[in-house]
Order: sequence, then C-alpha cells, then structure tokens
Amino acid sequence: MLNELLAIISFSFLGFLTGIATGLIPGFHTNNVAIMLLSLPFLNDLKGAILISSAAITHTFLDIIPSTFIGAPEEDTALVILPAHSMLLKGLGYEAISISAKASMLSVIASFMLLLPFKFFIGSPLNFYTFVQKAMPFILIAISVFVVATSRNIKNAFLIFMLAGLFGIVISRLPNSIFPALAGLFGASTIIMAKKEELPEQKIDERDESIESLDVASGVLAGCLVAILPGVSSAIATTMALESRRKSNERNAIAILSSTNTATNFFVIATLFILLKARSGFAIAIQHFLLISKWNNTPPQPLLIILASLLLSSILSFYATKFIGKIIAKNISRINYSMLLILSLAIIIAMVTIFSGIIGLAIFIVATLIGINCLKMNVRRSNLMGVLLLPLILFYIHLF
Repeated sequence: MLNELLAIISFSFLGFLTGIATGLIPGFHTNNVAIMLLSLPFLNDLKGAILISSAAITHTFLDIIPSTFIGAPEEDTALVILPAHSMLLKGLGYEAISISAKASMLSVIASFMLLLPFKFFIGSPLNFYTFVQKAMPFILIAISVFVVATSRNIKNAFLIFMLAGLFGIVISRLPNSIFPALAGLFGASTIIMAKKEELPEQKIDERDESIESLDVASGVLAGCLVAILPGVSSAIATTMALESRRKSNERNAIAILSSTNTATNFFVIATLFILLKARSGFAIAIQHFLLISKWNNTPPQPLLIILASLLLSSILSFYATKFIGKIIAKNISRINYSMLLILSLAIIIAMVTIFSGIIGLAIFIVATLIGINCLKMNVRRSNLMGVLLLPLILFYIHLF
C-alpha cells in the first residue's frame, strides 16, 4: 500500500515537472509529449496515465507565462494574449499571472464539485450526449452567429469571421497547421501592432487577488462543453464564456480564459471514463496505457487515483506558476521593450519553423496579415475564431 502511494506521488510529480516544461515552451503541447511518452519502457498501466494526466493539468497553469511575457499562443491560450499583454504594459504582468493561477486553482475545485452532476448529465441517467451529437451543427452555427452579432460593427466582424473561416478551410488538411495559424492571428499581429513604448517596472504585489465567482463558473461550464461537444476546442468555448459575461476588464477576461483552459482538461479526463471517448491527444495516450472501465454506478479505482494526482499537481502548479512568474516579472523590465518585441517575434517564428516547417511559416505569414487587418478594422478578436468554427460547421453538415 505504501509503495503504491509513493508511486502515485512520484509519477504525479514527474507529470508536474513535464507540464512545467510544456507550459513554458511555446507550441510544445502536452499532446506532443504524450505521444513521446508512449515509447518509454518504464511507463505502463496506471503510472503512465497518472504522469500524462498530471502533465496535462499542470500545463494549463503554466502556459499563461509565455502568453503574457512573450505573446506566443497555442489553441488554449490564444485569446488571453491581449488582456495579459495589456496588463504587462501597465506594469501588472505578475498580477495577470497571479489571477490566472488562482482562477485555474478555483476551476479545479469547482470541477470536482461538478463532477457528479456532469456524469449524471452526459451519461446515465440523462444521457444528454446523444442529443448533442444530433444537434452539433446547429450548436456551432448558433455560437458563430452569437460571436458576430454581439460585435459593435457587425459588418466588419462578419468579414473578419468569414476571412478567418475561409483561411481555416484552406489549412485544415495541412499537417501541424493550428499552431502557426493561431501564432499569426493572435501573437505576431499583436506584437507588430504594439506601440514601441518602454516596458514599465513590474509591480510585485502579493495581495490576494479577488476573482468574481461568475468568471470561474462560466469558465468551468465552458470547459464542460468542450468535453461534451466533439470537435469544439477550449478556444471556442472560451469565446462563448467571454461573450456570455460581456466583460471588457482584463482581469475578468484572464480569469475566464484560465478557468476554461484548466476545466477543459479536467473534464476531458472525466469524459474518457463516462463516455469512453477521448477528446484530446493526451486522453488517447491514456487509453494506450490503461484499459478504461466505464463509470456506471461507482467511479472506477483508476479514475479516483488520477483525480487524486490532478489535485496534487494543481496545488503544486499554483505555487510554481506564481514563483516562476515572479522571477520573470522582476527581470523583464530591464529589457528594452522594442528589443523584447523583436525577441518575442523571433521566438514565435523559430517555434513555428521547428514544429511546422516551411509550410507552417507560410500559414503563419498569412495568419499574421489577417490578424493585423482585424486590429486595424477595430474588430473584436474573438471573431478570428472563425478559423476553427467555419471548417467544423461545414464538416458536420457534410459539405467539407
């Protein structure tokens, strides 16, 4: 019994360290690591599942750091760049990190509280998932209409949504296209359009950041939707959560974005045991390590152990995010801001080239031009999520 407990703690900690690495390196997602881990001989059965699950939840805490200080997005953090970058320019980069860490931790707690209702809702006895499968195209169309219709300039918003959507259709059949597309749409465009001002000294305030409970609640519910709706990413769910709250405050936006990101990975793991369906690359890897038993009446023991490892990893990740964020915040103001912008753009271009090659670089350039047009037309950047939504709609109505 003691040996089993030590193994759980050890592999949870290894997953935690892995999640730190993937969270801090732009474009290096947990899904990539999960595939690599499948080849390791010492990982088997529950040990591998614990490590991957812990890494997946830790990643959602740490990925706020490159989004804030470098402006390098992945699918889960694309929308967080603007509010986090805005706070960085006000000397509040560390506060953005702290809000994100707290929102993610509260999201984990809320997700545990909603786990049983979530199971009853999508599984037995309500079986809502069967209805969702049939209504999928209508749900996606409703989300798209909602995003465009709630914009100030509906005509421009529609143009940007369709432009991004057509771009998404073109690149959807290309390998490794998501990262360069989002890096251009949300990362490089922000850097290029940024004002060349001095980066102020970052304030390190250890006060307890207040987060509105509705922000976390909307983020957690959005994370539930990702686990239920096939093909819907956390970025799309985040767009819905942001629009439903109608908040322009950077702090609210970061709390919603971070709680959605973390809750998504939590409920993806839960869905694996409730519906026996993998909604992410890391969930597919867990299936390779573990024979998944369906959660009918009582939760399977492997699920309970994985949930315990998620809780441990989340607590460690909360403190690690604040610690690493503080170190960077204390030193980043020493860098000339124009030089930081150039360095950030160079890092993103390097990551795109490494992970996606020359084709990815071409995707990145086109995406950057679309993102710049969005900013120049003063259109809310959630409309750029047409790059994911439009191809999905066409796929589900069998036109693509």
